Amino acid sequence: MPADYHIHGLAHQGPPHTVERLLPYVEAARGAGLTAMGFAEHDRYLEGLDFNVFTELERLTGMPVRAGLEVDFRPDKDHQEQLAGRPWDYLIGSVHAVGDWEFDRPGQEAGFETWDLDELYATYFDLVARAAATGLFQIIGHLDLIKIYGHRPRRPVLELAEPALQAVARSGAALELNTAGLFKPVGEIYPSRDILARAFELNIPVIISSDAHAPGEVAREREQARELLRQIGYTCLATFSSRGMAMDPLI
Repeated sequence: MPADYHIHGLAHQGPPHTVERLLPYVEAARGAGLTAMGFAEHDRYLEGLDFNVFTELERLTGMPVRAGLEVDFRPDKDHQEQLAGRPWDYLIGSVHAVGDWEFDRPGQEAGFETWDLDELYATYFDLVARAAATGLFQIIGHLDLIKIYGHRPRRPVLELAEPALQAVARSGAALELNTAGLFKPVGEIYPSRDILARAFELNIPVIISSDAHAPGEVAREREQARELLRQIGYTCLATFSSRGMAMDPLI
């Protein structure tokens, strides 16, 4: 089941969550050859989500539409209470901020100049490890997002990422291969090839995601991502439903 589970239907419009707003994404997914998809809105839109919309989209289109959420992990926030009581098919745990600094937000690039990059990468990957260790998330999002503007540490990035990868492996979560990085200043898929190769050694399952914020971005550069996974040795992708995670052939 070729699927894209990281799609933001409310990215630029915000609530309300309606069939009319999300239908173009379903049509784009079908046009890209996907046979399943999932909306994972940012958790700041949590109170505006209507789960009946997913059921209605499936009824109208015949496309399996999964209910997800991308959670901006913060170590001082009670995410378990925030997320309880809703019919999720999966949750994506992502780190977009170090302290109060939202490092991937446009206009925040100067913050990188205030950090030693080795220390910044180590701090960032510690947050990713803590997100995975909560056990709340079925997917860990764009694991090396901290490279978004092309800043690189002096130490080998794989060495810095190892604790986070170990935490993901222990959690049983899948790692997303996120093609959005190809369209950012870094010009590189998240995560890097060496991190993906280490994930393969640790038997961490993967998915391919577009992180789409518009219908035209759904499933973008999927074939490039798929070929990278094949070269590393992956033969399966994780899929999600209310029954949990399953594995399908890499197609």
